[in-house]
Amino acid sequence: MSYFERSYPDLTFPVSTDAGTGFREAQRGALFALGAHFSLRRDAAIVTMPTGSGKTAVLQASAFLLRARRVLVVTPSRLVREQIFDDFRELGILKRLGALRPDLPTPSVYNASGKIADWEALRAHDVVVATPNSASPVVDGVAEPPRDLFDLVLVDEAHHSPAFTWSQLLKSFPTARRALFTATPYRRDELEIKGRFVFTYDLKRAYDDGVFGQIRYVPVEGFEEGAEDAAIARAAERHLREDQAAGLAHRLMVRTDSKARARELIDLYGRETGLQLQLVMGEHSVGHVKRVIASLRSGALDGIVCVNMLGEGFDLPNLKVAAIHTPHKSLAVTLQFIGRFARTSGQSLGQATFIAAPSSIKVEAEKLYAQGATWGEIVPNLSATRVLREEKAREILESFEDDRLHDFDVKELSLYGLTPYMHVKVWRLAEDVRIDDSIEFPQGLSVVYSSTSENFRTAVFVAREYARVRWSEDERLTDVSNHLFVIHHNREAGLLFVCASKRQDGTYQRLCHAIAGRSLKGLSTDTLNRVLLDLENMKLFNVGLRNRASNSSAAAYLTKTGGSVERTISHADARHYMRGHLFGGGTRDGVDITIGVSGASKIWQNSSARLFELVDWMDGLAGRLSTQRAVVTHSGLDLLATAREIDRFPAPVFAADWDRDVYTHPWSVMVASATGIRSVPLTDFDVAVDHAGCDDWQVPVTIKGHGTEIALTFDIRGEPHFRGGSDVASVMVERRGARATLLDHLNERPLSFYTVELGLIRGSDYSTPADPDQAPFDPACVDCHDFVASNVCINTEVGVAPGSKLSIFQFVQGRLVNGPATVVFCDHGSGEIADFIEIREFGDEIEVEIHHCKSTKHTAPGTRVEDAYEVIGQAIKSARWCERARIRAKIEHRMRSGVRFVKGDFRDVERLLGQPKPPTFHVTVVQPGFAGHRLSPELRQLIASAHLHLTHADVLGFRVMASF
Repeated sequence: MSYFERSYPDLTFPVSTDAGTGFREAQRGALFALGAHFSLRRDAAIVTMPTGSGKTAVLQASAFLLRARRVLVVTPSRLVREQIFDDFRELGILKRLGALRPDLPTPSVYNASGKIADWEALRAHDVVVATPNSASPVVDGVAEPPRDLFDLVLVDEAHHSPAFTWSQLLKSFPTARRALFTATPYRRDELEIKGRFVFTYDLKRAYDDGVFGQIRYVPVEGFEEGAEDAAIARAAERHLREDQAAGLAHRLMVRTDSKARARELIDLYGRETGLQLQLVMGEHSVGHVKRVIASLRSGALDGIVCVNMLGEGFDLPNLKVAAIHTPHKSLAVTLQFIGRFARTSGQSLGQATFIAAPSSIKVEAEKLYAQGATWGEIVPNLSATRVLREEKAREILESFEDDRLHDFDVKELSLYGLTPYMHVKVWRLAEDVRIDDSIEFPQGLSVVYSSTSENFRTAVFVAREYARVRWSEDERLTDVSNHLFVIHHNREAGLLFVCASKRQDGTYQRLCHAIAGRSLKGLSTDTLNRVLLDLENMKLFNVGLRNRASNSSAAAYLTKTGGSVERTISHADARHYMRGHLFGGGTRDGVDITIGVSGASKIWQNSSARLFELVDWMDGLAGRLSTQRAVVTHSGLDLLATAREIDRFPAPVFAADWDRDVYTHPWSVMVASATGIRSVPLTDFDVAVDHAGCDDWQVPVTIKGHGTEIALTFDIRGEPHFRGGSDVASVMVERRGARATLLDHLNERPLSFYTVELGLIRGSDYSTPADPDQAPFDPACVDCHDFVASNVCINTEVGVAPGSKLSIFQFVQGRLVNGPATVVFCDHGSGEIADFIEIREFGDEIEVEIHHCKSTKHTAPGTRVEDAYEVIGQAIKSARWCERARIRAKIEHRMRSGVRFVKGDFRDVERLLGQPKPPTFHVTVVQPGFAGHRLSPELRQLIASAHLHLTHADVLGFRVMASF
């Protein structure tokens, strides 16, 4: 039977009272929590107790309570090792508390002051006290320990345990129970302290219970530049002498961060004060440090100057005045440091005093060293908040089920160690969904790890992707990539979040289709705008302004950058632009954050986070996104209109166009031909709406060109919005080596659909049309012509008209060739700019006019709006080319397709469009089916809306050539 098994009946649990000594309630709670934990579990137990609250007593008593066979105590430093060794071998603290009788024989305790080479010799001892440098098997000179040597490992200052030497030492005893003690159960580097929280006694509770004493911060001010250290030294001497004169046995610690600074400060205090100080640094021997401490206790020394020393596990309650010449930014280190001074045990002790110059240094977002900072309130709350955060992390992470895939490469993956980038795509769900490992990932992604939390509706996946390298056709050469996916469902808000390290086209759509089918849809910019709620001191660095003429070549999308750009947005901007993306920063709940939003239903914060922080962040977003509160920023941002979500079309759809990204960063379709597969730009294909097949939710679309015809359906009710037959699924598009299916491409970059009042639909977002009052119908833009007198067949657009009449095409071409134009370019065909492009020269003025021709099915002109849909849609879409470099490049490209010049040649195009003064652009619609003098209200509205749209696109003139 071991020493602790024999002595277990001698352990008692007296309660500390005013009348006698004993365990504090926190100490008793920690011991009972350890006993309860190890009665049921074998994983490590974490006990959180602040400095000065009696961890050492709990640590020693736990060996008795758990009836250990042999105990290893791991300490962070030589000094703490000596301290614990001295007390453990005498059982001093437990006997003073009355927990053990005074005559109880003491255990055999070994002080591992050097590297352990013979572990077997230690079987003769009940307790071994060591540092990782003397006991970890990864340290040169330390032997590999027997796995069964200890059945209980007690770790002091356990926040060090993730460090390599510490973790390897703990792994050496896999069957031993491990109790981890720390005042700060978190690390600045966010590495996981592995174990289960069994007892937490935070600093705020200790403060309320009187275990953590009164503290005050004294700012030193009024010194000249360069005299800060001297001012702190004089203030420290003054406060120390005042305390001593009041009968308090206080001592001083001077803290800095480097040996060179420490030596400078010893000299400075010698010049500026009459204090007796001694320098203590890590290079000093334990014997030297013990002698210095003895001098402090005796009063021979007033204090010490140290470099990050005496911070962890060291017990000297008389240190009550701190002169801080270099504040530390880490909360853990700061609390450890403060805790050394704030303990209440000991005789003739008063409140702790911290002296420093005011500073803007923040510790966990609190300016501790600011003028007026009240440490007695700030410090306990900081500690409690940080510990609560860590407890929340454990609650979330422990709710995840173990990975059932057990892939060898990731079998020990720690969720605690995941730090995903805070970037999510968000969907609104129409019904509840399952979030678990049954989710099927897109082809090409092989799931090697999955873990699900039912309580928090979150699933974590690691998916592996094998891809052939781009620089070789050898299939043996592959790249292996690992991708992280975090899927979270906020049931209260009905929102689905996906955080993915792989954000390429189609991945989001296919993954979410597997989760929810078509019962989800993206969020509008109006909804996304709510992420700005409760954001104080907002400053935007980057704001996108989307031209109301979405296909405009003249600043179709304007990005404003700089500091506080929201202040530069004007009423003039609001007339021409709507809200696009934004990125900026501000303060929320006292914490500085960044926030970004894009129109693709994506939200991001420019930082990485631990998994539990990501879940909290997503839930916070869900709360804001689901509220009906209005966002008011009191800046120019409020002037910009935002798109709103719709689930049915607010007005009939009459035209469709490619997304602007297709024009600015061209994509191509892979088309089969007689000579093999060739790449054809998407913009060479026409996009047509089947008006007869439209209803309140769906729009049939046909993509035509180059012998290919692709039928698709757009559905507003859920994502993915586009679907097609099996033949469509095989159509591929590419850009610069990147490939995707056409369906994936369209679901990532949806077509722009125009309603008859010129509202714009992208995905499930609806951008309201510009205010028609800004540009009411102008009768002057309608040019009436007698087509009958001109012998034109209004039913024949192109080709041979019956009865020796002219087709509309022949009529327009004849007028242009015989007119003042220098260039007339015939562009009729799939992917056309227009039927004709006319370039005129008037001195240094260059005019480019784009002509769209269309016939009617009816025998006489009328007020039929269906005659307008296609040709007005073409006019609107041609705004994309109203820029000289773009139209020049398009003409050059179209020449290769067999279209021709009927007047002038490409040299004329280059000469005219190369003039210093930019050309002006005009758009003309020729539709003899319109009765120009009796247009219906619907036609007038459509023409006026098109006119306003083209004006926003910097088109100078718009004309409709109609019949009388």
